[in-house]
Amino acid sequence: MRLTTFKKAKSRDARVGIALGDIVLDLKEALIEMLSINYGLSDQSIMEWVYSFTSDMRRFIELYPITSDIISRTIQFYSKIGLQELLDRGLAHRVSDIKYLPVVHNPSKIIGIGLNYEEFRIMLKYPKPEVPLFFFKPINTLVGHEDTVYIPQSGKWPGTGSKCLFHEYEMAIVIGRKAKNVARDNAYNYIFGVTIFSDITAHDIEMIQPGFVLYQQRSKAFDTLSPVGPWIVTMDEIMSYNIDLHNLKILRKRNGVIEGESNTRNMIYKIPEIVEFLSEVMTLNPGDIISLGSPPGTSHCLQSGDVIEAEIEFIGILRNYIK
Repeated sequence: MRLTTFKKAKSRDARVGIALGDIVLDLKEALIEMLSINYGLSDQSIMEWVYSFTSDMRRFIELYPITSDIISRTIQFYSKIGLQELLDRGLAHRVSDIKYLPVVHNPSKIIGIGLNYEEFRIMLKYPKPEVPLFFFKPINTLVGHEDTVYIPQSGKWPGTGSKCLFHEYEMAIVIGRKAKNVARDNAYNYIFGVTIFSDITAHDIEMIQPGFVLYQQRSKAFDTLSPVGPWIVTMDEIMSYNIDLHNLKILRKRNGVIEGESNTRNMIYKIPEIVEFLSEVMTLNPGDIISLGSPPGTSHCLQSGDVIEAEIEFIGILRNYIK
């Protein structure tokens, strides 16, 4: 599945949906109708239960071990219906009629892995880190696919505005179940799926005092500096296509021009090692986002009006607008 979080035009309610080309199946509407038609279940308690996990991706992930069977049946049921009929019945929406939200809008943690591509490490002339390097980003930084990234404007305090945003383009994993002291050989059993993450950094703030962690944290903490999406590709889909997550082309574009290109095979620490290490340090929770580090790219500062894209083979394209 390719699961997205969205809201309909003129609506404030978040919905979990399944991306199907240029439409999104609305899981709330589809599940309620399917349960009513096939099982005669239509009372208020059932509708409230459905709403509880089809309006919140984190909750959806938490309950997926329980709901996976009914979700699979729903997909099978509606796969036999034409796309236009799904649209006419209000069970699906054209992507042009929705607003993408962050795939998980309320994770307990957003973790970024630093200096995790070998060619970037060599370019910066840094030694290989002894363990995965990580930092946190607050949830106020999250925005969705096709959303706007705002250049921080100076306030009363020094170092609160930026004139040089950098775009780091990354693959990210979403944790599927509570994970503590996970062995690397078992790591994939704790991953729900994969998405795309743009780690936007106020580079001029970061370089006020290079290497000083508090400036690095500030440089990544401004509103809108963490686009993520457009969907989560679930691990069952990745396995069904026999996709090697450590052999995917990854690239960065600005205004249609490629400014960085690599392959996920160049990650210094691979996904199982990162999950093992982080789960020794902290408990990972369903819905947590772990972004796996960025390859190098050109060092152009983003300007208002720029269109940025992070693209990963098989996963998709995450597009955002700078203002």
